Amino acid sequence: MLLDMQNICKSFYGMKALDGVNFHLRSGEVHALIGGNGAGKSTLAKMISGYHQPDEGTIAIEGEQVLVRSPIEAHRLGVSMIYQDPVLIQDLTIADNIFLGSEPRLLGFLVNRRKMNKDAKHLMKSLGVFHQPATPVRRLSLSEQQAVAIAKAVSKRTRILIMDEPTTGLTVLERERLFGLLRLFRKEGIGIVYITHQLDELHQLCDRITILRDGKHVITRELKGLTENEIVDLILGKELKRIFPQVRHTVGEELLHVKGLTRNPWFRNVHFQLHEGEILGFAGLTGSGRTELVKSLFGEMKRDSGEVYWKGKNVHFRSPREAIQHQFGFVHRNRLTKDLFPDMEISQNLTISSLKQLHRWQFLLREQEQDTALDAILQLNIQIQGPDQKVKHLSGGNQQKAALGKWWVAGADLYMLEEPTQGIDVGAKSEMYATIHTLVQEGKGMIIISSDFSELLRLCTRILVMREGCIVDEMTSDEASEERIVRSASGIYCGQDPSL
Repeated sequence: MLLDMQNICKSFYGMKALDGVNFHLRSGEVHALIGGNGAGKSTLAKMISGYHQPDEGTIAIEGEQVLVRSPIEAHRLGVSMIYQDPVLIQDLTIADNIFLGSEPRLLGFLVNRRKMNKDAKHLMKSLGVFHQPATPVRRLSLSEQQAVAIAKAVSKRTRILIMDEPTTGLTVLERERLFGLLRLFRKEGIGIVYITHQLDELHQLCDRITILRDGKHVITRELKGLTENEIVDLILGKELKRIFPQVRHTVGEELLHVKGLTRNPWFRNVHFQLHEGEILGFAGLTGSGRTELVKSLFGEMKRDSGEVYWKGKNVHFRSPREAIQHQFGFVHRNRLTKDLFPDMEISQNLTISSLKQLHRWQFLLREQEQDTALDAILQLNIQIQGPDQKVKHLSGGNQQKAALGKWWVAGADLYMLEEPTQGIDVGAKSEMYATIHTLVQEGKGMIIISSDFSELLRLCTRILVMREGCIVDEMTSDEASEERIVRSASGIYCGQDPSL
């Protein structure tokens, strides 16, 4: 047994995060660690990697009992942890990040930069990334930064690799490349703890599964023979009837009409329409221009040319403020840094875009603010302890609902959502999909950018695929398939000539 954790208990502020949890990892296996938000997955992982120490219980690595007091001590024991957002120093080079703290040296004190760059280049090449070692990390895509974090772990002769939501924000092709690397590590005898909310990944990669719920161990078993529905039931402790609502096929009047929208070098000559009650999905690989296009619609990015018609009127937003005044709402991928104020109350976050309606003679109507926020909390089923609870203490799913709720309170008629279910569990996803469905039933327009193509397939009325800044394919929900999306996004097949 590579890793043996027995009866692990951990409390924070009197609340039990882990209660008598057992976890075992074998050499050369990928072990899925699964559970809902707040189940204790990340806390258990941080016990292994030295960020937390257990209140009770024991940890043994290869039969020897250890007390992992810090991440540095974890590295010495051969334990590395990779987060969904790689912890890298953006202004340092690829080589500097990989060997930070363990640089090869000449005469015991001079950094051997030539060897460091050579080794970094070899490591990155083995991971399918061919940038020069002197390239600053900030110039890399998310998937390339993920590769740097993996190279850093491999360089430290890792025996136990913990990955927390590693495929968040990655495209299908980038995920496949990551899976190939993990299979290679498995062959080399590395034990991998794999934390994810993407249940469709499990049977592609994992050998065994451990499920936690409310800080307690539910089950550990071989993954083979366990269906996705059974996993969902074990995570929730109840049967979930439906994850995705039925795709809408009937739509109303045209809300948005985009003609020839261009912003070099990100996107060019983009045309599309959106109707009332329609869910329009945007698919594409990293760098395809999807996010930049939506930022342009929201006034966050200037356009070079083209026209945007909103409810039949030509509009040109020079700032998000102008977009908000026309009932546009945009929920970013990084909700805590872009959309919400973590240290403010939930009620204040929900009303932050509607303060003009909640003021009288320059004074905030606090009681009216609380009533307005409570309406949103009830409508969107945001699970809170009270309207004065701080957003940073909400689960990921409830934070996402709060980010969406801000625009519901503001009376948005167009919702643009970037990676709407990133980092939230299957139960919270189901609730988010139901909320999206409710909004479009009220005649709202919905644009969704997602790297999860299966999510787009089962949620959207139509899907547009972008590649190199152009829309290269358009398909209805009846015509769409994951294979067609992947082919269009990668240039193997195009339903539309991008030069048009």
